[in-house]
Amino acid sequence: MENTENGKGQPRSFKNSEEFENCFNQYIEICIKKECLPNIAGFCVYAEINRDTFYAQKEYYSDTFKRVQDILEDATINAKINDTFKIFYLKNKFNYTDKTEIYQSIDANVSNYKELSTEELKKLAGE
Repeated sequence: MENTENGKGQPRSFKNSEEFENCFNQYIEICIKKECLPNIAGFCVYAEINRDTFYAQKEYYSDTFKRVQDILEDATINAKINDTFKIFYLKNKFNYTDKTEIYQSIDANVSNYKELSTEELKKLAGE
């Protein structure tokens, strides 16, 4: 059940960035005591807000919102949880990606190819 500001069914909003950050810090303390991974859904349940209200804080309290996101990311990285879940969560929630590196070697002895015809070069390139 959501809190209301004026009893007319308006979703809860935070008065200022300090209130938002304090509420989040209280949630983090609870997670630490319970040894569970803090996450956006858990914070929304704790704060009695919906996910849209959480993301709306980015517009009003940009710096605080970024710190909250950083804390969630750091908590995930340092959590003592299944590595597969951790990788999945980081990729989906924080846009982590696998790094792909491609190495290509080029024959340094280019002079050998200067004497080849275009057809011979195309044939070599196809191999």
